[in-house]
Amino acid sequence: MPSEREFLRQRLTQVQQLLANPNREYIHDGKGRFRYRTQPANRRDITHEREARLLHKLLARTREGQALKTLKDWRRQLGTFLAQHRRRHEKVLETHDDWLRLPRHQRRRTPQPPRPPSARYVDQDGAPWIIDERFLVLLDDLIERLQKWLNGE
Repeated sequence: MPSEREFLRQRLTQVQQLLANPNREYIHDGKGRFRYRTQPANRRDITHEREARLLHKLLARTREGQALKTLKDWRRQLGTFLAQHRRRHEKVLETHDDWLRLPRHQRRRTPQPPRPPSARYVDQDGAPWIIDERFLVLLDDLIERLQKWLNGE
């Protein structure tokens, strides 16, 4: 029977290797696609940093057989949190989105409206997390990978 904790350790090792080598030859370009790197990396890889942090938390807080359930619970809870945040700040989000949709020449002449606040979530340990679509996609990806691992695919 495949071990969830073994999956988490292996995935953490892979993510740490990606973080250690920001100028690797190939870059992940979305669902299973890669492209050849043509320029050196100029930004931090925040997605992999977030994934490493999440994997550390999962390894510290879950026992064998609980990781998949925990991930699904977090996904549901944080998805609800993000939806509530968006409803609370709907007016600011709409105003800022409308400004972003303007053509560049109009955007330069129009003052930028206030940015919407980030959906900041503080977990049980007091650690802050920024919840956005990319974080929810990260959770979905981990859930999908773990399910494939457990099914032996």
